[in-house]
Amino acid sequence: MQAWQLMWRRPGLFVAVSLLAPAGSALLLALPVWEWWLPLAGGWVTLIATVFCYGLPLSVTVTLACGLARAANRKRAPASRHLFNRTALKALVKTSLFLFLLLVQGYLLAYWVQDQLLPADVATVASGSPPPTPPVTFGVAGTVLGTQLSVLGSVLLVLQVLLAWFAIPLQLFRELPLSVCWRRSMVGMQLNPWLFPALGLIGLALVALPFFDVFTIPAQVLALPLPVYLGALLYVAWNDVFQGGAEEEEIEDVQEQWRASVSGGPVSHQSGATRGSGRRSTGSLQRRR
Repeated sequence: MQAWQLMWRRPGLFVAVSLLAPAGSALLLALPVWEWWLPLAGGWVTLIATVFCYGLPLSVTVTLACGLARAANRKRAPASRHLFNRTALKALVKTSLFLFLLLVQGYLLAYWVQDQLLPADVATVASGSPPPTPPVTFGVAGTVLGTQLSVLGSVLLVLQVLLAWFAIPLQLFRELPLSVCWRRSMVGMQLNPWLFPALGLIGLALVALPFFDVFTIPAQVLALPLPVYLGALLYVAWNDVFQGGAEEEEIEDVQEQWRASVSGGPVSHQSGATRGSGRRSTGSLQRRR
């Protein structure tokens, strides 16, 4: 509910970000290099090209939506002012590439397992005939939006398996070393075990949904809002688990109010923190007075 509320605060920005993934995939798929390169390449190259065309725009969309959700939650300045600056853009690029590399790693591992469990027909190869090769196509569904939905499900499965659910917002908002982000994300997921069945079941459902003809239209509809919702959900989960639901400005308000009460001076403004340590600190101040 908090993620949806943040999206409704800046609906225009979130709608624009939701169009980034299919538009980026369509532009990458339209590159003329695929027409002559992929038929000569092997399955590994085709897989990497597929993940590049669909996974890279989706990774940018999820990461940008995560940063936009935090910017929308800060009420002191417009959301665009928090996003479009050099520091924020640098963090967005690094985190998007990190998420994209996680996705590539997951797809390559799945491809290797499939290649080991389902090898080529040995009898056909032994008889001198080449094995049947399927036509070179992109993705796992017939449309850009359907494939985008399957890739989004793969993102959820990869974040679950690698215990990296909180690594994305930690890398984006704290810019800590990758090892530190991953270690804290693993601890956060271990302390919140409900994430495992939630991410796993939703991820499997999104991967399988475009393959059923009866769900073709719902898959096209869900493919637009779900990536930005996932980004907002990443921010809400990180903020709740790692910061107790309070932003830095609210924590600073509580600290300023505490300093003013200790020094005996007037409090400049009322604290906006309503959860966690901020609420406890405010309560203790009232009892002292």
